[in-house]
Amino acid sequence: MNPSELLYANWFNLVIIFVLSLVAFIYKKRTKNENFDNIIKYADILEKVPHSKYQMDYLNNIKKKLIWEKVCFYKSGNINKENIAISLINADAHNLIKLTQLDLLTQYFKIDKNHITPLKPYLITEVLFSGIAFVFAFIILLANIITMLSSPWIIDIIIATLTVFIIVTALFLFAVDPIKRFKTYLLILKDNAFLQRANDELAKIIEDKNC
Repeated sequence: MNPSELLYANWFNLVIIFVLSLVAFIYKKRTKNENFDNIIKYADILEKVPHSKYQMDYLNNIKKKLIWEKVCFYKSGNINKENIAISLINADAHNLIKLTQLDLLTQYFKIDKNHITPLKPYLITEVLFSGIAFVFAFIILLANIITMLSSPWIIDIIIATLTVFIIVTALFLFAVDPIKRFKTYLLILKDNAFLQRANDELAKIIEDKNC
């Protein structure tokens, strides 16, 4: 098999290998910003030096944003999302929720008429896309396994094997967290009193904001 035939026969697998390898590399290299503490300390030092009020307000607002991003484990800016996050955490009597899950776990719920209700799994973006990705990956895996078992060309078998390895690795890398979140979602639904506690907490938030 000459190079042109090789590329023609395996271009899709080669693209998958390249894209998934690149995504996995970027994902592993992605690290959280470790400069929060230093910036907050720096702001504390600046607070001890006389500044105009607008400068002090500026520093305080920067600190609030930094502390929010570092400590609250979910992004600010969406009031419903914030209320869901606070209500879920305050209602979590049995420590079902890991704080690192909180940001994306909020998408599994909605606030409707001042009540937190769980979304149906097929309406949850993460579950929907994960399901589509799994089906797509399964089809590619099946096609490559067939190639591994039936192709007379050793190079095709090698590329198919590499593709299977890359896809399985990517599935493991990207599927673990969504599966954990979905499991937490199911545990919350299984606890009959959890949502009642969460809605009690939401009622407190609404009452406090209306005061």
